[in-house]
Amino acid sequence: MPSLPMYFPAAFSLSQALQCANLVEAAYDQYDQWLQQDKPRKPSDFNWQPPSMSGWGFSAPIWSILSEPKYINESEPFGFAVSDPNGDVYLVFRGTESAQDWVDDLEAKQSTYPWKADVGLVHDGFLKLYTSLRDLALQAVDSLKPAGNFWVCGHSLGCALSSLAVLDLQLTWPGQAIQHYNLASPRVVDPSFAAYYNGLDVPTYRIVNDSDLVPEVPPGVTGKWVYQHLGQAVTFTASYTSVEDDHSLASCYLYALNNPEAPMNG
Repeated sequence: MPSLPMYFPAAFSLSQALQCANLVEAAYDQYDQWLQQDKPRKPSDFNWQPPSMSGWGFSAPIWSILSEPKYINESEPFGFAVSDPNGDVYLVFRGTESAQDWVDDLEAKQSTYPWKADVGLVHDGFLKLYTSLRDLALQAVDSLKPAGNFWVCGHSLGCALSSLAVLDLQLTWPGQAIQHYNLASPRVVDPSFAAYYNGLDVPTYRIVNDSDLVPEVPPGVTGKWVYQHLGQAVTFTASYTSVEDDHSLASCYLYALNNPEAPMNG
């Protein structure tokens, strides 16, 4: 049975969603280049070749540096910032390489958001990872001398990072417009944080395949913790043959955005 067409909210920009998704794909390519270079541990030893995009300027890679092996990614390039020819800046994060990691291993404890009082609680593992790369992420943005709008984007785990980064951008560069496009986001925060975030009036579009398991974790009620999604869902349905295929950025989410009238391939 063919899939139903995607429905987009009035302020949603399909062209910007595609731009964000393509940049996130470049963040995955950055990770692949790191693997091909035998995983250099020092950023200075990693020779990243960003995509060739006329008039665009890329920051250095943003690295996560975690010393505790139980967390998902450790001392790896996780994305970048980039400025477009109009001076707008994109902050871009990739996710994990296996959707099954979320299903099997996700920890759901919550911790207080540390950089602004009385905001609420966030997923402890996501917060630790974001903390490990936060300084480099803000330095990457600052290196581009931002003067225009901000676009924040991610896929999977990268959506958790992009969600936490939005507050930092607003606090560090007040008055500059921010929009947030993410793909396949897990739940990241408690209801108090979600209410605070949604009250910031940062347009946040959470693009989600209804058949993807990752956006369903952690469950809304997980033990004593309560989780909530951020922003406005932009949904489609594409049921493939595996958890990984339903979650894939390239073959599921990018395909849907490139074919919104029939977002499932096949």
